[in-house]
Amino acid sequence: MAKAKVKGKKDSAGGAHSHIRARINYLYNAATFLQSVATPHTQQQIDKTDEKENDTVTQASARIVPQMANPEIVSEKGSAGLASQASTEHLPQLSRVYMSQMRGVSLKTQLRLPVDVKRAFCKRCDTRLIPGVTCMQETRNASRGRKKPWADVLVVRCSTCGTEKRFPQAEKRSKKLSERRKEIPQQPKEEPTAGA
Repeated sequence: MAKAKVKGKKDSAGGAHSHIRARINYLYNAATFLQSVATPHTQQQIDKTDEKENDTVTQASARIVPQMANPEIVSEKGSAGLASQASTEHLPQLSRVYMSQMRGVSLKTQLRLPVDVKRAFCKRCDTRLIPGVTCMQETRNASRGRKKPWADVLVVRCSTCGTEKRFPQAEKRSKKLSERRKEIPQQPKEEPTAGA
C-alpha cells in the first residue's frame, strides 16, 4: 500500500505559516528600525532649538556688533541640512505604514501577534511606541493613598494621537477559594486524651 501524505505542519523548522510569520517579523523590525533612525534626528532638532533659544538670550546681551557670514558657506550648509532633514522626515510615516501592513497581514491570516509586539504600537495611529520618545509611560494607582499594590496600572499615552493604553501590573490574579483551600495542608486532628 502507498503511504498517504501528512498535511499540516511542513517540518519542525517553521510550521504551516512560517512564511507569514517571517513577513510579520520583517515588517515589525523594519518599522522599529525606521522609527529609531528618525528618532535621534528629531531629538537633536528639539535639543538644538532649545540651545538656540538659550543662546539667543545670552548672545543678545553679550554681542554688540552683528557678525556677517559668507553667503556661499551658509547656502551650502543650509542645503545639506535640508536634504538630510527631508530624507528622515518621512521615516516615521513609513514606519506607521509598515505597522499597518503588519496588522493587516495578521488579521487576514488570523495569526495572533505576540503580546510584546501588540503592546509595542498604538492601535489607533499605528505609531511604534518608544518610551520617552513617541509615548509617555506612568504607573497609576486609583486606590486611596496608593495602599493597594495590586491596583497598579501602567498607562502608556501615545504622543502622536493621545490614545491611552492601560495594562494591569499585578503579577497574578488571586486564586479561587477552592484552589486556596487545596493548598492549605490538612493538619491531623489530635485525639482527646482519656486521662483528663
